[in-house]
Amino acid sequence: MGDFLTRLPGPLSAPSRRFFAVWNRWRRGTALPDYRAADLADLGELARTCLMLEIRSRDNMPIVMAGPGIAERIGFDPTGGDYLDMTTPENRAMRAELVLEQILQPCGAMLYYWLRYPDETILPVEVVGAPLCRNGASIPDLMLGCVTPLARVAADGVADPDSYMIADGMRFIDLGFGIPAANPNVPRRLQHTH
Repeated sequence: MGDFLTRLPGPLSAPSRRFFAVWNRWRRGTALPDYRAADLADLGELARTCLMLEIRSRDNMPIVMAGPGIAERIGFDPTGGDYLDMTTPENRAMRAELVLEQILQPCGAMLYYWLRYPDETILPVEVVGAPLCRNGASIPDLMLGCVTPLARVAADGVADPDSYMIADGMRFIDLGFGIPAANPNVPRRLQHTH
């Protein structure tokens, strides 16, 4: 399972690769890391832009932790809010399905947003995520994600919410268990017509 680090997708940034290396160390020889082994201090500066989702059901995915760098970018602390509320209503079901696929496979993910600021600055960010279990469970119910800016830009204000509603270029990442067959960038209604 450890060799997945050598097979991470080529486009991943160095900080995202560090995220997966730390996540892999948290496994401590088990299939998936337990939440108790996940010391965010191990992520160093990356912890500032991490967030954690608790997957309670298809319609209930609260953000249970968000680093201060997230609030700085979007203008509020999303902790306590539902991750599914941070997309368009028509994209909500698809977002829920993609998160559930990551939990049930289990697998990681990478995706991109183009954060747009009031001064017309655009900041591309890469988001990666991987599952965690609690109390020795075999099915994870937590997803830890980390956001990495891909450019050095000075943006004034906070990102336009429309710019982080729907991601680009989502890709599942094999953590040693394979990946779902579905293409995460194709709406489900289109996949079933072929």
